[in-house]
Amino acid sequence: MGDGRRNDRNPAMFGASQLMRWSLSSCSNFPQHKYFYINQPMTWFQAQNYCREHYNDLATFESYDDISMLEPTFPYEYAWIGLIDDPKSWKVNLGNKSNSWRWSVTGEPGKTTFEAWASSEPSFGNAQETCVNMDTDGTWIDTDCTNKYSFVCYTVTKQSEKVYNFFPTVKSWNSAQEYCKEHYTDLAMIENAFENAMVFSKIGGKRAWIGLYRVPWTWSDRSNSSFKNWDDTDPNHFPLNGHCGVEGPHHKWLDTSCSVLQPFICQQVTRLTTTLGMQIMTDANMTDPAVIEQFLQQIHARLTHLGWTDFKLQWKNLPSNQTQQT
Repeated sequence: MGDGRRNDRNPAMFGASQLMRWSLSSCSNFPQHKYFYINQPMTWFQAQNYCREHYNDLATFESYDDISMLEPTFPYEYAWIGLIDDPKSWKVNLGNKSNSWRWSVTGEPGKTTFEAWASSEPSFGNAQETCVNMDTDGTWIDTDCTNKYSFVCYTVTKQSEKVYNFFPTVKSWNSAQEYCKEHYTDLAMIENAFENAMVFSKIGGKRAWIGLYRVPWTWSDRSNSSFKNWDDTDPNHFPLNGHCGVEGPHHKWLDTSCSVLQPFICQQVTRLTTTLGMQIMTDANMTDPAVIEQFLQQIHARLTHLGWTDFKLQWKNLPSNQTQQT
């Protein structure tokens, strides 16, 4: 008869406490670069193909520590590195590359196909023109973001229609963006000819900032490194088509035509990997994939909160002859 007490524990879910093991593999957040000078004059794209075939890619630099790994005495006058601002992704069309045009409100390229560029625009003049204003005839012009112009903000109604507001006060593009985000939705986003005509009707013959901008220069290996080591007068878009980066004397960078024949620098990248093993005691059913997945998600969230990056968790049960029960 027993003592009348029920055991509500589900043996299938809990069972006896067991010793379990799981492993944590972590890759260094900072890849280890090794650089190789190649004295075979090629165009930038030829050099890129060579490096990808024989190494990893053209050289990427993420810090001055990487620069210090280069030969102290520069062996050539100039050498290609992996930096490029390919006009196919910003001049031919709006594009969806990381250096393509994007609207401030989304911050993402490839979200619209409408464009109203003036003749010969965008031009990326002096390698500085990465923000856009509407000209007095309603066409778009890229210009230096630090220039000061009037600007147009916008909001969206409940009917999903855009309402544009023109401000004659002159500001830099960034200051205008801050104002629009604080008081409206953002700088004007224009997605079709009708909306372009609406903005044009507001500006009254003035030039005005709209929300189009881009972030120039990308790395061949698609690194998101924001490190820059340009020479004092570069980039300057010299000679009017300077879309590829070279390293010059003192390891400073310059921009020049991608078709110039130069020696180049390749890179070999490795990542340091650390594997840790841990053991836990639990009475949960760790043969259930759903339970294991939930456990790993909790551990992942905890480690991420503690600052871990670029790691993988893997569950592994001990062999049955090593399992301890209590």
